[in-house]
Amino acid sequence: MNPYFEIKDETTINTLLDKTEYGTLALADGDTPYAVPVNFVRIDTAIYFHGALTNKKMKILEHNAHVSFSVVAPYAIIDSDFSSDGGLACPATQFFASVSIEGIATRVENRDEKATVLEALMRKLQPKGGYAPLTDAAYGKALRATAIVKIEVLHRSGKFKFGQHLSQERFDRIIDHLRKRGTALDLETITIMHNQRRQS
Repeated sequence: MNPYFEIKDETTINTLLDKTEYGTLALADGDTPYAVPVNFVRIDTAIYFHGALTNKKMKILEHNAHVSFSVVAPYAIIDSDFSSDGGLACPATQFFASVSIEGIATRVENRDEKATVLEALMRKLQPKGGYAPLTDAAYGKALRATAIVKIEVLHRSGKFKFGQHLSQERFDRIIDHLRKRGTALDLETITIMHNQRRQS
């Protein structure tokens, strides 16, 4: 990884994980890779997701618990002419923030722990509330019918690509074009560009 883009700050990585609604779970089914998007929640350093008791990913995990997990937050598309007058497509790119995780997946069997995980997931995805707590007895059947998987993180890394490696002239030019285009995402991208520039 380009050292300009690597993010090691744990708080920054956790913030991205906490605000991102889904990630991609990558499994190995023998010699065949299998990747699937899942909603997830972070609790302490672990990642949790849920699903049916018997589906493809659960069957694969029974044979190979080693997983990769990644999340990406896309930011502004950088058109090729935003940073170059050469007329080539090569300078076109997209700025983004991402986290990549390697870990071991295990099933959560304890009812109270399952309820705690699902409660945390609900708080993340439905922060307004408006539902009975997952500790309620009414959820007994649903909890028994739901698989909860915990990913114990062995390694994780963050990558934030926001033009930190560019010359000041090219960096300023991109910001000028983003400001002229002026979408909400463009303006948010400009703020992050400045923040990352100061930290690099």
